[in-house]
Amino acid sequence: MKSLADAASWTALREAYTAAVALIGGGKRVADHSYLHVSLVQEHDGALEQLVAQAAALATVTDGAFDVVRFGRRTPEIALLAYPRFFDEPFPALACSWRLDILKGEVIRTDFADRNNPPILHRKELLLSDEHPRRPEFEALTRGLEDYGAFDRPSWLIGTRAAWAAVLDDLGLRVDDGHVLVTEQPPSSPQIQRHRTAIARSKLSAPMQALARWGLLKNATVLDYGCGRGDDVRALVQAGIPAIGWDPHFAPDVPREPADVVNLGFVLNVIENPAARCRALEGAYSLVGHVLSVAVMLEGKGTGRAHGDGVVTKRQTFQKYFSQAEISRYVADVLGREPVPVAPGLLFVFRTDEAEQSFLACKQRSAVLDRDGLDLAFPAAPRPARSASERKRRAAEPRPPKPSAYEANRDLLEAWWSACLEMGRVPDPDEFDDYDTLIDAVGSAKRAFAALPYPNRDTQLAEAADRRRGDVTVYLALNLFERRRSMTALPPTVQRDIKAFLGSHKAALEHAKAALFAVGASERLTEAVDSGAAAGLGVKAADGDYTFHIDNLSRQPPPIRIMVGCAERLEPIPEDCDLIKIHPAEGRVSFLMFDDFLNKPLPTLRRRLSVNLRKLRVQEGEPDPPEHRRLLFGKSRFVNQGFPRYDTQARFDERIKAVGAYFTEGLGVSQVTLTSRLITAGITLNGYKVLRLK
Repeated sequence: MKSLADAASWTALREAYTAAVALIGGGKRVADHSYLHVSLVQEHDGALEQLVAQAAALATVTDGAFDVVRFGRRTPEIALLAYPRFFDEPFPALACSWRLDILKGEVIRTDFADRNNPPILHRKELLLSDEHPRRPEFEALTRGLEDYGAFDRPSWLIGTRAAWAAVLDDLGLRVDDGHVLVTEQPPSSPQIQRHRTAIARSKLSAPMQALARWGLLKNATVLDYGCGRGDDVRALVQAGIPAIGWDPHFAPDVPREPADVVNLGFVLNVIENPAARCRALEGAYSLVGHVLSVAVMLEGKGTGRAHGDGVVTKRQTFQKYFSQAEISRYVADVLGREPVPVAPGLLFVFRTDEAEQSFLACKQRSAVLDRDGLDLAFPAAPRPARSASERKRRAAEPRPPKPSAYEANRDLLEAWWSACLEMGRVPDPDEFDDYDTLIDAVGSAKRAFAALPYPNRDTQLAEAADRRRGDVTVYLALNLFERRRSMTALPPTVQRDIKAFLGSHKAALEHAKAALFAVGASERLTEAVDSGAAAGLGVKAADGDYTFHIDNLSRQPPPIRIMVGCAERLEPIPEDCDLIKIHPAEGRVSFLMFDDFLNKPLPTLRRRLSVNLRKLRVQEGEPDPPEHRRLLFGKSRFVNQGFPRYDTQARFDERIKAVGAYFTEGLGVSQVTLTSRLITAGITLNGYKVLRLK
C-alpha cells in the first residue's frame, strides 16, 4: 500500500502533468510520444523541469542517471531513459528505463544493460536544442544515411542493435567515427541457404492442423506461402480442398493468387534480411481473403553462430528465434492488426474485425452437453407397393388420427431444437437455415417450442442459456483484456446474445470487467473450482489446486476459463498439453504434458509449463531423467466416460487401490520407486493388468 506521502506525490504529478507537457517545444516526436534530452528539458519553462524532478523522485532515480525523457501525449506517462553513451556513440543503446504510469501510480523499471540486442536511438539531434553545439554533427550523419534510404524502413525494423546492423549490412554501409562509409561486400556476410530448411512431412504441419481443427479450411481456398517441398498442399488437394503452394526455390512459377486462407508457416524465422522478412509478411497478408496463419520457431530451440538478429546453423541456414510476445508484437506492428495467439509460435490474423470476433466467440463457446430424453429415430425403411385390393381394404378402414406436428416434422424440429440448445435461446431467422420451412410447417417459433415432446424442455433451455451466458462473459472478459480495436465490431450473433443474456452492451462490459477482476480473488476461484469438481469436470486436491483434462476446458465454470485465457496471453496452451492445473492461492496456471497419456495406465510427466499471472512470468520446470519422471495415478478421475479405454482404466485404478499399490492420487512416485515398491509388495504390472508375483 502506498504511503500518504506517496499518494500526495502522485496526485501532484497528475495535476501538474497536462499543463507542463503543453509547454513542450522541439524534441523528437514518435507516434504519441515526445522525446527530449535532459538538456532540452532544462531549457524549457521551469514547470516542465519541475515535472521531471517530481517523476525522478517518485521513481527514486538520482540526478544524472538518465539522459532522455519521454512524455506521453495522449496517455499521462513519463519515461526516464538512460543512454550512458548518448554523445559518444552514433546510435546509443538503452541501458535502463523507468516508466511512470501516472494514472495507476506505478513505476516499472526495465534493465537492458545485459541484453544482447537492446533498443537503440536514431536521429538524436532532434532531442537537442537548435543551438546545441553537437547538433550539426549529428544532423550530417542522419542526412548521409537518408541518402541511402536507411531510414525508409519502419521504426520497429531499425529499432534494435541487431536489426539496425542488418539494415546497414543489407545496404553495404557502415558508420565510422560519425561518417557513413560504403562497403561493396560485407566480409562477414555468409551465403544463406534458405531452401535447406524445408523438410519432408508425413502429415500436415502444425499450422495446417490448427486451421483444420478450427474449421477454417472448410469450403475455403488455400495458399501455402513458402510451401517448401509442398507436402501440405498435396495432402489438402487429396482431401478435396482447393490448395496451391508457392515457394521461391521449390515452386517459383506457381502464381501467388488471393485465397481465403494463406499459410506462412515457419517462413519468417528463416529469412536473414529484416526488410525481406517484412516484405514476406506483408506479401502473404495482401493475398488473404479471410485469415493468415503465421508460425515461427520459438527461442531456445536451437543454436548456431550469431548473425544479424538470429543465428547461422552448420548447414548454412538462418534461424531467427522469436519469443511469443515478440512475434505477436512484430506481426501487429507490420500489419497494423492484432494477431490472435492460437498455440506457442502460432498466430491467426484475420482480414476483418467481424471474422476475428466470430473466431474469438467460437473459441470461447462451451461444448453442448448431451441432452436427456432426446430420442433420435433411425430413417424409416421404404414401404412396399400395395395392391389394388389392399388399397380398397385400407380405404374402408377408419383413418388413424392425424400425426402431431412433431411426428410430421421430426427432423426439422430436432434440428431447430439443437440450434436452440447450442445458442441457449430461440435463433433469429438468419441464424437457422430452415427457418422459413419451419414457419411454413408449424406456424411460429412459439408453436415449434410447444410441439417438442420433452417435459423438461424449459429446464434444458435454461441450462443452455446459463452456459451461453458464461461463454459470452468469458469472450467479453478476454476481449477487454486484449483491448482489441474491433471490440465495437461484434458479430451479429454475439450482439443478440448480449441483448438476450446480459441486457445491454454497457451492462455486458461491466459484467465482463467484474468477471475479469474476480479472477484475482482466490475465494471466487475456489468457488469455481468447487463447482467444477462437483460437476465431475476436474479433480480438487487437498491443497485446493484443481486439475482437469484439456478436453474439459470448454465445460469449466467461467472464472476457470477466464484464468486460463489470461494465461494464454503469456503462453498459449501447448498442442501436446494433456492436463491443466489451476493454483487459486498462488494465481498460477500449469500446463502438464505426459508421455503417451492416451494409452498408458500410468503416464509419466514429460514437461510442465507454469504461468504466474501475478508476476507475469512463464517458467518451464527442469525435465527429470526418464527413470525419475513422476507418474500420474488415478488417470480415470481426470477423463470422461467417452475417453478411449475409460472402463479399462477405471478398473485398473480400482485394482491397484485394492492391492495397496495406489500410493498417491495425482502426480506421485517415479517408475523406479514404483517398481521397487511393487516388488516388495509381490505385485507386477503388465499394461492394464495387475498381477501377483509367483
